[in-house]
Amino acid sequence: MEELNIAATRNTPAVHYQAHPARFTVSGNSIPENAGNFYRPIMEWIARNGAGLPADCTFEFNLPYFNSSSLKALYLLLMEIKNAMQDRKEHRIAWYVEEEDEFMQEAADTFAELTGMHIEVCHGAPKA
Repeated sequence: MEELNIAATRNTPAVHYQAHPARFTVSGNSIPENAGNFYRPIMEWIARNGAGLPADCTFEFNLPYFNSSSLKALYLLLMEIKNAMQDRKEHRIAWYVEEEDEFMQEAADTFAELTGMHIEVCHGAPKA
């Protein structure tokens, strides 16, 4: 499986896939001018490699802030994950939020409703 390792910038999150344990992470602020351009290669990576991801893969989103341009791109990314993992129910989607961050809590709830997937809301930071 090809690697995925995109370093964070001031405006874009880090995106990484590690094989053992299987974990796909998106971490950092997402405020690119054109979120579609940033997330497109990530969605293409999932489309190419999704069938090879283990059923127990964890998808972690730790986004302290994202702009309105990223909203649609994140929805499309989640739908690509749903399509790739459709037959493997063991995968986990974890959405990390700060304790008092109602916006991110609502974002997770909205994404879960729109995608029809269970998105686990986790408080605090993911384990390294």
